[in-house]
Amino acid sequence: MRFWSTAALLAVCFIALGFGIHTEGLQSIERSIGDFFFNLRSEGWNGAVEGFSMLGTTAGFAVALALALGWTLLYLRRGAYAIWLTVSLVGAWLLNKGLKLLFHRERPDLWDSLVAPDGYSFPSGNAMISAAFYGLIAMLLLSSSKKGNQIWGTVVVFMILLIGISRLYLGVHFAGDIVGGFLAGSIVAMLCYRAVNRTHVRS
Repeated sequence: MRFWSTAALLAVCFIALGFGIHTEGLQSIERSIGDFFFNLRSEGWNGAVEGFSMLGTTAGFAVALALALGWTLLYLRRGAYAIWLTVSLVGAWLLNKGLKLLFHRERPDLWDSLVAPDGYSFPSGNAMISAAFYGLIAMLLLSSSKKGNQIWGTVVVFMILLIGISRLYLGVHFAGDIVGGFLAGSIVAMLCYRAVNRTHVRS
């Protein structure tokens, strides 16, 4: 019951945010947050942030998925992990495409973009797919009885947050896009994690 209540709460928050992205109040907050990150830019940080942001791109996800499949199939020998990690990635990608078309929000033009954005802005694909795919990895690690795995799970959660922040720094998303991506991606991760557990119990 708690699982579905949490998922429903995340969904309600996402819908409310989706309806609020065109309101002046939220846009004013987003402009302030965007200005904050814009003012943080420096030549020394730009390249590093661009590089880190690659973890949330198609190339980054492809490499991460290959590593995850190797980890789950060859080392852990858990086919269910491999299946649902793939589902979380592909499912979040497809769902994100649909949501972007539904909300049809244009990219920000208030700040110079350090990378070339692709498609509509809400919800952020980098944030959403990261929350879904890396989020599922984090949940699997955090649920382990091994302290080392739990530490790595915490590192992955921190990495997800930094991927979202990097998109604000690069000027290709509003803050609401990132939050919306995290909300929707978390729902996908939760559903896949529940499916993993059910598959494991039946096997």
